[in-house]
This record gives sequence, structure tokens and C-alpha cells, in this order.
Amino acid sequence: MSIIEDIRLDREDLARVLKKHTGIRKIVEDLYPDRAHFIYELLQNAEDTGATEAKFILTRTSLTFEHNGRPFEPQDIYAITDIGEGTKVKDEDKIGRFGIGFKAVFAYTETPRIWSPTFAFEISELVLPSELPLDSELDGVTRFVFPFNNPKKPASNAYAEIEEGLNELSETTLLFLSRISSIAWESPGGFKGEVVRITHSKHHIEIQKRIVGETTASSHYLRFMRAVKGFKKQRVAVAFELEKLPMIGDKKARKNLADQFRIVPASLGHVAVFFPAQKETSGLRFHLHGPFVPELSRASIKETPANAPLFNNLARLVADSLHVIRDLNLLTGDFLGVLPNLQDRIPQRYNTIRTAIRDEMITKPLTPTFAKSHAPASHLLQAKASLKSLLSMDDILFLVDFGDHRWEWAVGITQKNSDADRFLSGLEIREWDIDSFLKVLERRVTDNDWSNPETEFLDWMATKSDEWHQNLYALIYHELDSQYSLGRLKELRIIKLSNGDYSVGNQCFFPDAEEVHDELLPRVAVEIYTSGNNKTEQETAKKLLEKIGVREVGEPEQVEALLQQRYVIDDEFDPRISDIKRFMALVENRPECSILFKDYWIFKNEDGNWCRPGHMYLDVPYSDSGLGAYYLAIKKIERRFALSGDYKEQKISIRRLVAFSRKLGVVDDLYIHEVSCNENPDVKNLVWKAPGNITSYKIDRDFTIPGLGGILKNQCECLSRLVWKACANPKNQDWTKAIYRNNSSYPLREAPSQLAVLLTKSKWIPQKEGGFVRPRDADRDLLPDGFAFDSGWSWLEAIHFGEEISKVSADSRRRREIAKQLGFDDDESLKDAKWFAELDSGERSRLKQEYKNRRQIELPERTPDNSERRVTRVQEQASEAPERLTEQRTRSVSIAREAVKKETDPYLRAQYTNSDGEMICQVCKTALPFKLSDGSHYFEAVEFLPGLKKRHYQNYLSLCPNHAAMYKYANGTTEKMRDFFLAIEANEMDVMLAEEDATIYFTRTHIIDLNALIKMDDSDSEDD
Repeated sequence: MSIIEDIRLDREDLARVLKKHTGIRKIVEDLYPDRAHFIYELLQNAEDTGATEAKFILTRTSLTFEHNGRPFEPQDIYAITDIGEGTKVKDEDKIGRFGIGFKAVFAYTETPRIWSPTFAFEISELVLPSELPLDSELDGVTRFVFPFNNPKKPASNAYAEIEEGLNELSETTLLFLSRISSIAWESPGGFKGEVVRITHSKHHIEIQKRIVGETTASSHYLRFMRAVKGFKKQRVAVAFELEKLPMIGDKKARKNLADQFRIVPASLGHVAVFFPAQKETSGLRFHLHGPFVPELSRASIKETPANAPLFNNLARLVADSLHVIRDLNLLTGDFLGVLPNLQDRIPQRYNTIRTAIRDEMITKPLTPTFAKSHAPASHLLQAKASLKSLLSMDDILFLVDFGDHRWEWAVGITQKNSDADRFLSGLEIREWDIDSFLKVLERRVTDNDWSNPETEFLDWMATKSDEWHQNLYALIYHELDSQYSLGRLKELRIIKLSNGDYSVGNQCFFPDAEEVHDELLPRVAVEIYTSGNNKTEQETAKKLLEKIGVREVGEPEQVEALLQQRYVIDDEFDPRISDIKRFMALVENRPECSILFKDYWIFKNEDGNWCRPGHMYLDVPYSDSGLGAYYLAIKKIERRFALSGDYKEQKISIRRLVAFSRKLGVVDDLYIHEVSCNENPDVKNLVWKAPGNITSYKIDRDFTIPGLGGILKNQCECLSRLVWKACANPKNQDWTKAIYRNNSSYPLREAPSQLAVLLTKSKWIPQKEGGFVRPRDADRDLLPDGFAFDSGWSWLEAIHFGEEISKVSADSRRRREIAKQLGFDDDESLKDAKWFAELDSGERSRLKQEYKNRRQIELPERTPDNSERRVTRVQEQASEAPERLTEQRTRSVSIAREAVKKETDPYLRAQYTNSDGEMICQVCKTALPFKLSDGSHYFEAVEFLPGLKKRHYQNYLSLCPNHAAMYKYANGTTEKMRDFFLAIEANEMDVMLAEEDATIYFTRTHIIDLNALIKMDDSDSEDD
């Protein structure tokens, strides 16, 4: 009896069970995810036999499969005719099992036939072999024939399914097989297909798919394989897809692999147990293989502890393969997109691969660098490409102090949020970008009162080329608008000069045709913004220089150089009084340049010496300020000098000289100084008893005039006038009160200021009758000329001005009140009136006519000392005047009118009060008809030219109530008022009021002011 007959006899019991339990066959037929999956089972068994070639021949009625592997042995027959058992149960090096896997063919055939050089047999009823004659022409080939005779599947369906399965054989079918390198198939009509694996080198393989002899697809892979501990021949493997570089044809032996290919991510990373496990998803962008324990269908990998060591083996293999990929010059920035990043969603059991890759890149020299080398990610810095191009590895070593190892630039990924960028970010490479570099510059080359540049750093910069400097400036400029403050650059000594030194921006200048470099006006090296051929970089570098203060040499720069050369107190001090004209012209054209002169000794004083502006004051012959007497009186407290009279000999306009001096800080007025309350007479209550702790919200404000006590003791009218003007000057804030508090939790504490107390107690007010009195004893009517007076000034009340005069006897007040009721100013006038009344009528008429002929009321006259200067000041004030705007309320209300009128009252009183203290109506030209209770004349301020665009306090008339009403409501010349005024020749202007001719009287000062306002208004209209 032959071995096949023995096996058949052994299988008869099993056949009876299978026939009785038909469900077992159904399980076998339905086991695989696709009907033609048995194609892979046949290839697996061929691989196990050591076959290198396999072939399928498809006809309409059958499928033939051939391979050149080891012939059948008896144990193979036992395995192929069993259910769930095979020769490979204990042979872990084999990947197929003839048990369940082969039974998939029974979905298509009832009687598979096998011809091997050693045995030939047919299988029926799943497990019963029957001997067939041997075929002597096989020539070492093992052949399987599968007739399409399964009654459940028509031959046409079987043919269509198998044809589709063969055509869809992918390149990955051969990817992880060690022995089979060619799978061919034929079908009716002469169709021939083949998948062939070509080994180009140890790791580089190519898989071609050919149809009818023509290559229709070609895929290249970089494959790495490694034996698994405990298995004799089984291996784990990883394969990365390769893509040909542009313009590269077939591989040439003389070229390196990196010259022809790059590694690209697989659209779907396959997992194979020799052949693809169709339902297994790794989430990776490369392919894996391992001799895993699969699910029974082989479509996925089984969840079992037995597979864990294989994942660990794969993780180590993938990590180690990176070193080979690097040595092949294929580990580039783009390749990083193939590797799994921390944002990839991958199954838990594949995490060990991701972790191994990441750890290897961090600790081993594998991460691509900007210099096209590789280094551990833990030794890399990341920055913008522009900074990497600027600073070499040696520069980084000089600039960065993060540890002992050598730092390098990491490769940059151009496409943000790409897989490559996400992987690189996951390596946690240290950021050291442009802001970090600029902070180093700030720390090492800041040049100011608190910091000096490091010589070592400047020496390092000096080794750099001019084009490097140009790139540096262009790089910094690009950062200005995004994250870096321009102010941080202005103190950096990074600007290279033509002599090789370095300077900060605002201390150097661009060179010109005449000067390349000079000591007074240091010039930048022209090459730092002209080197190379990149016009954009050149222009950008120059923009940076301009932004941080480098400028062309102009008049301000030349004057500054002149100041440094002649007006610094040293051996070369050489001042010249004639230079003042050049200085004046500069400040007139460029007012902001006045600050240039602050620290230079440019003014000659009355003693013939030279002084800084802050040491000077103006007095006669340039200004009638009275400061000469003041500074003479306080010379032991503060020393200032009068401007030399020599300037008058230079034919310089006094007006221009005074204006220039003022802009430079030369004083021409007495100013009230703000001081601490600690010297206040009431310091005990004001400061010492103040509650609470002192905080930053403390307020401590008192006022004085230096040396005032000594000045007031001199009882000099000119000094008293100076103090009076300072007290009345609106530029000085409310100086009458001292205020104090320790913090904002408590209210302000108030007391009379030091200045108010001193002025109140001192006899410093001159009177026409002679002598000086305290303010309380002063009479306003006895004030000498030059003591302007306004009863509304609050400071007069603070020093108790005139209080004693107001305390006249009751009898005097009664007589004065009676006189006033009768229309007389005082009782003496009433007596005169009685005397006049007792005269006969003829005598009275004669006296009245005589008086009328002899005297008209004195009209006030106000003429400015300097008309041009007044026009300038009026126009400067006019430019800040409020617009003539209204807003709709219950009625139309003019905005800002009341604010202007507050300034109008003192202005008109000053203009139209004569030397007798009488204020006139500009139309009547006589004293205003009555006074208010405070003794001031009542008048109505009527707007003169309502057509001006802005409101000005000078644009009002002082009128009595009668003429005010006429001007507003019976003005026959309203439309011509502007023209009439511009044609005025003397002090009066014709006008028609209430259908009668009249004139309006103006002081010269008022005329000058109004002309200035009209000119300014015309100029504004042209601008509009």
C-alpha cells in the first residue's frame, strides 16, 4: 500500500465527520475577507518550500499554480489533507499552514490536484487524497490544478474573481518575501502579468509590475531586515518608499542612491505578515513586517502578548535604520515628514516605534542640521533661516552659553504645520531666534551711562565682512515692525564706521563725496549698505541705519561739530561772537535744534566771559525785565549773568536775539519755584500732623522765589515791580496755597504758601505818596506805573491787599454813599457840586463852556514795545484758539465762547483804562457810566468781527450798554466792518450806528492784534 493510500485510510473518519457536519466546510469557505485570498496562501506555501519563482495560469475552467520549490514530502500530504493541523505547527520558520489556509481553495473547487516530482494526488471531500500518475515533464516544478467544479460557485464567477485577484497583486506582495522574487500569471487571450523584485543593493530593492512584457509600474524601497531572537530564519523588516528625483532615469552604478532618490511618506503604511494584513492599520508612513500571530483570517494582527516582543524588535530596527539612512545621505529635512510625530494618531501598540525613533533622534547624531550634517536634537538650536545664514557654528559657540557641548543650527522646515515641521517640533529643540540674538547684543554692546560695550564682542564683529554687516542690518530691520522695539536698537554700538570702529546710530553719519571719515562727524563704512549684488538687502540695510539715527550731514550736524570744536572748555576753546548769527538761523529754521546748545559755552556775558545758556538772563538793553537788580540782590544764592552788550555791535536784530535766547533757556522773567512744604511756616500742621504712611501717591507742593526775603528788605521799586509781575503772571500756577498729603487715602491739607506768607508780612508795596507798605495797607490808587491791577486776581486777596483801606469810618462811607446816590464819586465832589450850584446861571454857563473847550477826556493809549514780536505772539495764540463751533441743545450754544470771554475782560480793561483809572467806551470815548460794587467799571464786551473762523479774546469791543445795543442791533455797516478796519489810518474807524455817523476808537496795540488775527484767518482759509 502506498503512502497516499495510507493517508486516505487515516482520513476516512474525518471525512465522515465533515460530511455529517457541513458547517465546518462553510466556515472554511467563508474564512477569508476576499474570495481569492487563497492566492496568498499558495504563495506562502511556495515561500516555505524555498521557491524563487511562482506562476498562475488561469483558464475559463481552472486555475494552475506552479513553483520551483522543494517537492512534496509525506508530511506535506498529511498537512494538506488535515483540518487545523500541518507540518508547521512546531516549525516556527514556516509562514504557511497547510491546515486551514489551503482549505480556502475549496470555495472554488471540489477536487484540487497536486503534481510534484515525488507525489501526485487529488483531494476530495476536503481531506481524502487519491493517487494520480506522476508527470515526468515537471522538471522539478510542483503544480497545483484547481478545476472550477464547486457547484456553489459557477466557473464564470470563479474565473472573474481570480482574474481580479491576480491583476491586483501589488508590489508589496513581494516586499517582505525572502525567497520568491517573481510571481507571474497568464489568462486567456494571451494576457500575461508578472511582479518581479530586483535587488539593487543590500537595502535598495525595486519591484516591477509587468503586463505582456511591458513594465507598467515600478516601485523602489529602502528595506531593512533583522533576525528575531528565538527564530532561526524569521525576520522583522521595515521598508521606506523611494521616489525618483526629477530628471533621473534608470539607476546608474556610478551614482549614489541619494543622487537618484528621496524617501517619501507612504500614503498608507502597510503591515504584513509576509503578505499584507489587509485590515491592519499602523498609522505610520512606512511599511512594517513581522512574523506576528495573525487573526485566523490573516487580515489583521492578533492582540496577544506573544506579539509584543516583535513590536519591540521592530522599534529597535526602525531606530537603527536611521543611522544607515543618514549614511546614505537620505536623512534630510523632508525625510522627517515620513516619521511619526506626536500629533499622529496611531494605535497604542505602535507607540513603541514612535518613542524609539524620537529617543534616537534626540540622543544620537541623526537630526538634520542647517549645515547639512547631523547632530543629536538635544544639541541643536532653532531659528529663522536668515539668522542661521548670518551666524555660523563658531559664532553660536561664541554667543551661546547653554552647556559644554557644541551647539548647531537645526534644519529649517519651510512648510509650517507640515508633518516634517510637527516631527521636528516634537524633538523639543531649543529656540534661539532673532530676539535672543538681539538680547545678546543688548547685553554686550549697549553704550550708555550705565553700560559699556564689551571689547571682545566688538573684536568678534570686526572679523566679519562688510556684506555680513549688511545682512545683519537687513535682518534686524525686518524684525522692527513685528516684535522688536526700535528704541532698543538706538543704544547698540553695532554700526561699523569707515575707520573700522563701531558707534551707535545717532552719533554717526552717512559719507558724502567730500568726506569719507572725520573725527567730529564719524561716517559709516559705505560698504555696509552697498556690498554685494542684492539691491533689496542694500536698501533694507540702509533703512535700518536711518531708523536708528544715522543721517546725512546737514546744517544741524555741522553746527554741532562746530560747537564741539570751539565751545567746549578745554585747550582748544575758541568762541567767536559772530557765530551767534549762524546759531540763530539754525534755531529759527529748526526750533528742535535748540537743545544742541544746552551744554556749550556760547554766550558772552557782561563781564566778557563765556557762559552756558542756563547761566544767563536778559535785561536792558535787550529786555526791560528788571532781572539785573534781582540777580544782583541774590548773587550769593544763585549766580546768573547778563548778556553782553557786544551783540548789539553785530547788527543783530534784538527781537531775533531775544527770541533765540529764550528758546535756549536764557531767562527774561522772574519765575515762582515749586518747593517742598518742609520750610513752610505752618509745617507742623501741614506736614508733621499729616496722617498715614508715605506712598507714591504723596503730594508735597509749596512755592517761593529764591532770595525773596532779602529782596523785599531792599524796598526797591523796580524789584517790587518784578515780584508783582511774577505774582500776576498767568504762567505761574496757583502759588498762594501749599498742599500736602502722605497718600491718597487722606484729603489734601492746605496752608498759605511760603511765598504768600512772606508777601503778606513784608512792606514791599510802593505807594505814590512815598514809602513802602504791607499789602493790607496798600491803596490800589496809589500804585506807581507798571503795577497792573485787576480786582479779580485771587492772589491779591490771598495777601490781603487793601484790607485796611476798606476799613474807613462809617461816616466817610455814609457820605460817599450819599454822593454816589446823587451821581458823585465821593463827598468832595458833592461839595464842589454845591458850590457850582450856588453860582448864577451865567457864571455856570461860562465855566462849562470854558471847561469843554479846555479839556476833552483823555483817551487811553497802548502801544507795544515791539510790534513785530507782538504780532508773532498773537498769531501763535490765535493758532491755538478754539474753533467757532456750535452744538444743538435746547437752543444753539456757542462752544468755548465763555472760555474766551474770561480772557477778554482783563484784556479790554488793560487796553481802555486811561492813566486816571477811567475806563472808556470805544464809541462814546468817555468814561463808562457806572461802576460795580467792587469798584470796577461795567462794560459790555461785544464781538467786533463775528466772521472770523476762530474765537479770540482780542476780537471784542469795550462798549457802554447803549452803544453795545446799537452795535449789535442797529449797525448799518455790519457787512463792511472788516474792510473799514483794514483801511484805518489813525486810531478811529468810521461806523454808522442807529442811522447816525460815529467812530470806534482803538489803541495801537488793539489794532496790531486785530490785524494779526485777520492775517492768520486769511491764511487758514487758503489752507482749507
